[in-house]
Amino acid sequence: MAEALLPFAVERLWNLLVRETEQFQGVEEQFEGLKSDVKKLRCFLKDADAKKHTSAVVKDTIKEINEVVLDAEDIIETFLLKKELGESSSSSVKRFAYATVKSMVRGFDMKPIRKRISKVIREMQNLGVQSVIVDEDQVVSITGMGGIGKTTLARKVFNHETIKSHFPGLVWVCVSQQFERKCVWQTILRKLTRPECDVSKMMEDELLDKIVRVFETQKALIVIDDIWSEGDWDLIKPVFLPKKSEHPYLTYVRLMEVALHADKHCVTFKPECLTFEESWDLFQRIAFPIKDTAEFKIEEDMKEIGMEMIRHCGGLPLAIKVLGALLGKKYSLHEWKRIRENIKAPTVRGSGSDDRNFNLKVYDVLYLSFEELPAYLKQCFLYLASFPEDYKIDVETLSYYWAAEGMDFDGASIREVADGYIEQLVKRNMVISERDVKTFRFETLQLHDMMREVCLRKAEEENFVQTICRSTENSKSPCKSRRLAVVRCLDETFNVDTEVKNPSLRTLLFLESKTPMATSLLFTRHKLMRVLDLPSVKFEGGKVPSSIGKLIHLRYLSLKGSNVTELPSSMRNLKKLLYLNLDVYRCFPEVVYMPNILKDMRELTFLCLPKSLHHNNTKLELENLVSLEKLKNFNTKHGRVTDLKGMTRLRSLSMYIEDNTCTMETLSSSLSELSHLEKGFVWDFFNLKQLNLEIYMPRLPDAQRSPSHLTTISLRLCRLKEDPMPILEKLLHLKEVRLKNNSFCGRRMVCSRDGFPQLQTLEFDGLEEWEEWIVEEGSMPLLCTLCIYECRKLKEIPDGLRFITSLNSLLFYNMGKRWEKRLSKGGKDYYKVQHIPSVKFSYY
Repeated sequence: MAEALLPFAVERLWNLLVRETEQFQGVEEQFEGLKSDVKKLRCFLKDADAKKHTSAVVKDTIKEINEVVLDAEDIIETFLLKKELGESSSSSVKRFAYATVKSMVRGFDMKPIRKRISKVIREMQNLGVQSVIVDEDQVVSITGMGGIGKTTLARKVFNHETIKSHFPGLVWVCVSQQFERKCVWQTILRKLTRPECDVSKMMEDELLDKIVRVFETQKALIVIDDIWSEGDWDLIKPVFLPKKSEHPYLTYVRLMEVALHADKHCVTFKPECLTFEESWDLFQRIAFPIKDTAEFKIEEDMKEIGMEMIRHCGGLPLAIKVLGALLGKKYSLHEWKRIRENIKAPTVRGSGSDDRNFNLKVYDVLYLSFEELPAYLKQCFLYLASFPEDYKIDVETLSYYWAAEGMDFDGASIREVADGYIEQLVKRNMVISERDVKTFRFETLQLHDMMREVCLRKAEEENFVQTICRSTENSKSPCKSRRLAVVRCLDETFNVDTEVKNPSLRTLLFLESKTPMATSLLFTRHKLMRVLDLPSVKFEGGKVPSSIGKLIHLRYLSLKGSNVTELPSSMRNLKKLLYLNLDVYRCFPEVVYMPNILKDMRELTFLCLPKSLHHNNTKLELENLVSLEKLKNFNTKHGRVTDLKGMTRLRSLSMYIEDNTCTMETLSSSLSELSHLEKGFVWDFFNLKQLNLEIYMPRLPDAQRSPSHLTTISLRLCRLKEDPMPILEKLLHLKEVRLKNNSFCGRRMVCSRDGFPQLQTLEFDGLEEWEEWIVEEGSMPLLCTLCIYECRKLKEIPDGLRFITSLNSLLFYNMGKRWEKRLSKGGKDYYKVQHIPSVKFSYY
């Protein structure tokens, strides 16, 4: 049994040494020496484990190592506990405690342990056990020109189930041509910690230190997309320095010399361009997807023209897919001939195209894909030029940008119309999309690098949008375009009043930028504004200038994260608004003064109110907002719940019930007409699938009164006194249940036989009073993922988990070391979880 537990015991000692580095003041030399010895020891474990079955001597050596490791762990933990007791002593015993700690430091002696480790290492070397170096980074690079398939290959590796099971940490980080090292490091640290830690205020030194520490205890696969130069690699490489981490990282770059600069011994993949035969086969599968290509025969004339055009694609999959999607919508020989002639025409690409070592013929195909778009899609596509490189564009936000700019939705849902447009761009292989795994709606969009160049070039030709990144880069002064995007501008000197001076401006976006102070001049100067997105904007004294009321053409306004404390009554003039986001930043106990300004905004489809409004007698009148599709942060204290009755187009609602006059009967009656409602803070509705509750309620309503089609429920701060499981387990469609932050304040929960027939994910987080959990055989038969975070009083894992054969992931976070000991192999409760492929313990 000792040899079976050895890798775990050594890793536990290693993690202890890494985690408690700062606690060994006064004995740093001994500590670092022991840490170095344990690191060497770890290198022999893999080969020793392989040879233990064929050598009794190796098996005995492994047992000796196990004893050494356990003795070292005892000495270190004793040292740490005594040190902690000394530091926490009361003032009356401080001097005694200080003397005790000094004495303890003098008595800390790891030399005997280190000698024993050196001895067993020599023995293993004499026995032929090999040291497998584990502390060198492994670089795998994918090189090649744009469109060759680097991203596709990297994605397949990144998302492969074997990779996911082997690497606890998975990070995909984008390195654009104008990137900031700090932002890259922030992304890496955020993705490697669970839950994601707040990295926004960390300086580079702190980020570097924390990332290195994570790498010392956690295997991770880092995908770096996409490094353009040797200098770019030099900027970010300190977190990947040798002997600091144990993880491979995958880069994909255009140039081989960049890959070799990162690691002279790197493993390199260079995808080849498709052969002509492969290109033709891919083209047919895209252009004629419903045909069986083995049987399907294209007309000879069309085949000849198609093959001629395929040669322009240079074997690049991206160009072939774009051409196939384009010609798949053209059904006559005449149209194919027209497309061929257009590809051959030099005017398609434009005179200023820069090939950057790419095949210009490929760009002929990509440019033509834009020219063949219908007019309404051209404008939508050009809008994507506003966003920075590698930016994941939020589809919901984009759909409102489009609508505010004139997208024709003719009374239909803005989001559904936008989804239809995106569907067309996706089918034409002009954008890369990601869908929500639950709703299957489009969630984010990105542009491939080559297609982005096409988009930028066409946007420049049409003077469609101007982007600036810093105050000195304003190449057109004043801006002559009617759209301006301030992109990744971290320049503290950027001044809105001096940089933004075009009175014809219709759109102003700040994207990943430090939004500066805004004054009344911004509004008085730009009276034709349609779209104004000012995240985290600052107003003097937190007061929005009354001149904002002059923007009568405004259709999109976002002040999300701003310092607003007072809104002017003149905002009632903004009657054309489709989108209004007032989810402002506030420091408790600050509140926002908001007069009754919404009642005439009849075209609003999206409204997000401030979370905390000034308590006054004014009620917000919302009864005329009959076009609303999404309403966030509605509070019964500041609005009449009966106003919701006319919002029959509402699909998403979040609300707070803080008014004693609002009973469940009143709420149910007021919302009875909302047949399109899909998610929100309410119940009793047939179509409701997602429910988040953050409200005090001692017990849940009966299952008969709960939404029968609910698939996801998250409870927080409810302080339920009664066990919620008997009610929740009767909701037959539930797939996800999350009980967070004192949502349950009772002691005992029971999951009954046949309960939760569809449940796949179950999460408990911060249930401070929860002690006992019983799971009966036959409960949760489809459960896949179970997470338990900081439920410190829970005594043990239920015996019934061993009957849930579908369970493949169990995660404990900050639950204490006793759980790890009891549930590891050989532990008291190991039999309950031995069937689960992945059982992880995390501490932060």
